[in-house]
Amino acid sequence: MILVHRLLSASRHLAGRLSSPFSSAVLTMSTERAHNFSPGPGMLPTKVMERAQREFLNFQSTHMGVLEITNLDASNDHPGEPRQPVQKMMLETEHKLRETLKIPQNYRVLYMWGGAVGQFSAVPLNLCSKENPKGDYVDMGFWSKRALTEGKKYCDVHVAATVTTKIPHSSTWDVRRDADFVHICLNETVQGTEFHEDPEWPSDYPPLVADATSTLLSRPVDIARYGIVYASGGKNLPAGMCLVIIREDLLTDREAHPLCPQVFDYRKLGGALMPKASCFQSLPNTPPVFAVYMLGLVLDWIREDFGGDLNQVKRWAHARAEKLYDAVEASRGFYSTDVSRECRSVMNAPFWVNGGDIEMERRFAVEAAAAGLHYCFGHPVTGGVRITMYLGLPEATSDAAIAFMQKFEKENNPNTPAAA
Repeated sequence: MILVHRLLSASRHLAGRLSSPFSSAVLTMSTERAHNFSPGPGMLPTKVMERAQREFLNFQSTHMGVLEITNLDASNDHPGEPRQPVQKMMLETEHKLRETLKIPQNYRVLYMWGGAVGQFSAVPLNLCSKENPKGDYVDMGFWSKRALTEGKKYCDVHVAATVTTKIPHSSTWDVRRDADFVHICLNETVQGTEFHEDPEWPSDYPPLVADATSTLLSRPVDIARYGIVYASGGKNLPAGMCLVIIREDLLTDREAHPLCPQVFDYRKLGGALMPKASCFQSLPNTPPVFAVYMLGLVLDWIREDFGGDLNQVKRWAHARAEKLYDAVEASRGFYSTDVSRECRSVMNAPFWVNGGDIEMERRFAVEAAAAGLHYCFGHPVTGGVRITMYLGLPEATSDAAIAFMQKFEKENNPNTPAAA
């Protein structure tokens, strides 16, 4: 009887441990992942998530997690050379990024907070002249409007071009030669328009600034055409950071506005320290260490699965998106988009259902979720539905979306013979 009591007690104790969210028994990842079309934070590659899980409690044999380790060292003199594991990791991530994106040597890499929305302020605050500040913007849609609206707080804003269903060639843009910068968004995630090639940009034009949040790492980007390329995390980059790539002369020849918050002053951030950068240092605050670590894992994944070649990534991403757009075109008008095919986004495919039938679109999202396809609803501003396909989303998941679209159309499209 005593033995039975002890066995029952041990069983209850083990059951309590297994049911605890902090039990070591739950530190395993299911091999089956959801079909996750979250527009941000977006799905990360399974290999990346599994590696982060393995290293979570023991980063580089330190027996500490990367979330727990400072970016500082005892000397605190901003050495430029790494002296401890986190510093080494952050510098290695920059080297991987430079190799993958082929970043020229006269550009600095900054790890920042605040997302792309923070850059809507940081760009004019860092680039505009004190006298008669001017910023030109290409209005691509929702995020471009957000950027130029913020820009109006700091400079005279001029819309150099407006994009509706097709992106006009850069030679037709009405660019003011005395503007302090020209701002574009490489991919509008709401409207679904994207630059698939970098704009031609004469060297005597104002510096071109690109919000590359949902394009970066999905194709080669000719960094040398830009004065600044920035990208928020949560799309192809891991959530929790903003990456800024800036040409050195914009750091040395210009000054930040006196009222620029120090967390947005590029010159106070480690990657822009002069003359020698220390990407792992930051004078105002701690850099986004964990997000930088996760970015390094994503870059390792690109190297492993695509040979580090963004041309291969581009071909794969375009082929994946083309299959989905083919399903839109084949739906006899049940699914529709007004974006010209040559500039349709390969990262975000928004479209209307049954001519913008709000109730039908709501049903689409609800039934998709019930079928295991999560977050297919459209943006509140435009409605419709949206299939997001960032780099972490496997082709099997985009194929599952296509299969659901075809099933939903068959059941609800009066122009489909099988539904008659």
